[in-house]
Amino acid sequence: MKCSFKTYFLVLRTHQWVKNLLVLAPPFFGDVLFSNLDIFLMMVQAFIAFSFASSTVYIINDIFDKQEDIAHPAKKFRPIASDTLDNRSALILACLTFIVSIVLSLSFDKSFIFFLIVYLFLNIAYSLFLQYMVFVDAVSIAIGFLLRVEAGGAASSVNVSSWLIIMTVILSLLLAFGKRRFELGSQEGENRFREVLARYKAVHLDLILVFLGIAAIVSYSLYSFSRGTWGFLMTIPFVCFGVIRYLYLVKTLKMGDPTESFFNDKWLLVCVLIWFLITFIIIYI
Repeated sequence: MKCSFKTYFLVLRTHQWVKNLLVLAPPFFGDVLFSNLDIFLMMVQAFIAFSFASSTVYIINDIFDKQEDIAHPAKKFRPIASDTLDNRSALILACLTFIVSIVLSLSFDKSFIFFLIVYLFLNIAYSLFLQYMVFVDAVSIAIGFLLRVEAGGAASSVNVSSWLIIMTVILSLLLAFGKRRFELGSQEGENRFREVLARYKAVHLDLILVFLGIAAIVSYSLYSFSRGTWGFLMTIPFVCFGVIRYLYLVKTLKMGDPTESFFNDKWLLVCVLIWFLITFIIIYI
């Protein structure tokens, strides 16, 4: 089966690579990412390595979820679900992305490779059975985000602070449960395309999101105070707005996927960019 470059591009889900920017978080907050060219180039390589690993996961997940995706109004257009790319070709591509990821990882400490391999096994387990277990599915996603951060610390030899771990876990849980809440709300009264949604209750998810939203804002505020720099306090309102804006998108059933929200909601995008600019100035200038 001949496939266009666009087909391979879509099946790799490169737009989701933005999640792997968390690999850069430890050296960024550790004041070394933009202070040392060698570390910057090394971290770009680590980002690419993790991105190809995540593409491997996406391909495997699409193969396992093919029948469910066929019944989904949006996912049915994905290359594997629509048979634009057959399973054999998809598996070959997954092997290639895995090999590229491992080759790029060989330049780093064994701990980086360890976190990457654990990430791969976790997500394969997610595709096989974890995604069907209520609450465990969201926690699995959060662990995946945490592994990105830990891998970034290993690649840059920067100690991952307790604050960064806490904020990563809270924020990733907020995004994971927010996506579930959006999916549940948008599919009420219809056939649920994700089996686990039948075990979730809207009222429980709403309570969880309120708790996680408050926890995210409080933890970031405490982190900002701990930095001992008044400039960091200026970034707190942007974090508050970002959290509230995402919850608004989820509750109004406008957007639920974190990546989709980031790229398609101008208010959220501008908020994140301003936060990054201010934080960059505070740390590096």
